[in-house]
Amino acid sequence: MIRFGLFEFDFQSAELRRRGLRIHLLGQPARILALLLERPGELLTREQIQKELWPADTFVDFEHSLNAAMKRLRRTLGDSPNNPRFIETLPRRGYRFIAHVDRPEAAVARPSGVIDSLAVLPFVNAAADPETEYLTDGITESIINSLSQLSGVRVMARSTVFRYKDRDLDPRSIGQQLNVQAVLIGRVLPRGDSLVIGAELVEVSSGWQLWGEQYSRGLADILAVEEEISRVISGKLRVRLTGEDRSRLAKQSTRSAEAYAEYLKGRYCLNKMTEAGLRDSIGFYQRALQKDSGYTLAYAGLAESFILCAFFPLMPPAEMMPRAKEAALKALALDDTLAEAHVALASVKKFHDWDWQAAEKECQRALALNPNHANAHRLYASLLASQGRGAEALAEILRARELDPLSLVIGMEVGWHCYMSGDYEGAIEHALSTLAMEPSFPSSHYVLGLAYEQMGRFDEAIAAFQKSRAGAPGNPAPLSGLGHALAVARRSVEAQAILHELTGMGARAWVPPYFLALVAAGLDEAEEAMKYLEEAFRKRDPYLVWLKCDPRFDALRIEARFEDLLRRVGLLP
Repeated sequence: MIRFGLFEFDFQSAELRRRGLRIHLLGQPARILALLLERPGELLTREQIQKELWPADTFVDFEHSLNAAMKRLRRTLGDSPNNPRFIETLPRRGYRFIAHVDRPEAAVARPSGVIDSLAVLPFVNAAADPETEYLTDGITESIINSLSQLSGVRVMARSTVFRYKDRDLDPRSIGQQLNVQAVLIGRVLPRGDSLVIGAELVEVSSGWQLWGEQYSRGLADILAVEEEISRVISGKLRVRLTGEDRSRLAKQSTRSAEAYAEYLKGRYCLNKMTEAGLRDSIGFYQRALQKDSGYTLAYAGLAESFILCAFFPLMPPAEMMPRAKEAALKALALDDTLAEAHVALASVKKFHDWDWQAAEKECQRALALNPNHANAHRLYASLLASQGRGAEALAEILRARELDPLSLVIGMEVGWHCYMSGDYEGAIEHALSTLAMEPSFPSSHYVLGLAYEQMGRFDEAIAAFQKSRAGAPGNPAPLSGLGHALAVARRSVEAQAILHELTGMGARAWVPPYFLALVAAGLDEAEEAMKYLEEAFRKRDPYLVWLKCDPRFDALRIEARFEDLLRRVGLLP
């Protein structure tokens, strides 16, 4: 193996790769490249090339054939004869390889130890066809989900690796940024009713390719290809697989290619995190279940979409959460080892049933099945924080961040948990850190506003809430945060206007009463605040889980009715 620029050339197989991905280069162009790489910096004469590749008894037009082969080679390398980076032409004499090369003896030896950390980068949509984007994203996510179930392997979560989507970066550089030992890269090219899927595993420390393969299969065989890639990669990582690991890798949630395609479309729409995307995801998951009524992952995906609809908020939780619970239970009845379904059920147990013991049990079960499930760690952190178990919550959310270091949501939630535990300086620090990655992220501006307000920095708090509101104009959360901050800053008229605006929104769509109660509490209208909190209880408002810790309700804690409400939600014994 020899490396130059972004390329690698394997002398044994005569294969050329660019950033780990195999490039189609066969015949004379590949053989000429091998001759040039054997003697970099030296003149390779036309006579030498003819002697090596076109023996005397071969009747060809040598000049024409050589020129054509060099043209194909240069086109493959992206090189120019007039301004060469790799191959210099010496007129009427021959050619010289001018780029720096890393010879095998100078390269870093491949370690023989276990590789216990991996990033699966978004597979490239080689056709650049928006209609098949769901397919390339789905294949990537499916491989991530499969490998993340392996014990003893840290696998970067989807939201982190997808920050690198559509960015032409060196996989070694990305691996170093993510602090992983290996990176899986790939590309998908649809051809009629079939797919060409290429995948390569690159070792970060040396840049060596540990494995590479290209598959040309029908659309119906996608699941088998994903299973094979996951199985082969697990072997190349050299981790010791348990029997349970092997059965998880071999498990297929469906054998219907049509159902799987609908499921991938559902995941693609859900990951957009928009109102339209969530609604579309529900339809795709339901179509997947029409094609395969035993498709457990589709049930789990459907449950997740219903839960997110209750939080955005798009629909009343009293309507969405029971549907989510039904879907999660169906999934678990079919397969109790599905971590995603346990996560969905834990969400319902926490945010709707207020069954804290059952929710914790489901979180722990999900993490036992998949310790790399960043969302399971997120949910468990949220469960612990809402009960006032701040130190445990921080440990869990930091574990989630370790698995998903570039997730804006997780970065924001580290700050949120600091806020809920009374560490306002920490909340500011983590909110600003997340905003450094994405300056317009509304949720981090929201957390920033919360922390500034508790520190008495009202002008900065109001400005942060206004930025949050501008970034999420239909979301009542930043609007209520702004209303409460205005109220405690003694700008009562403006706060009353916010309360009126929230009430108007509630007449047209679902607005959590918790947010109305916050503004009323800021205005010192205890009776009005309690009225909204009782409404929140009747309507199973999921935000009530923060009632025990949210400092904005501190003035109400002397109320016997408030204490009684905490008991009914299960936050006091």
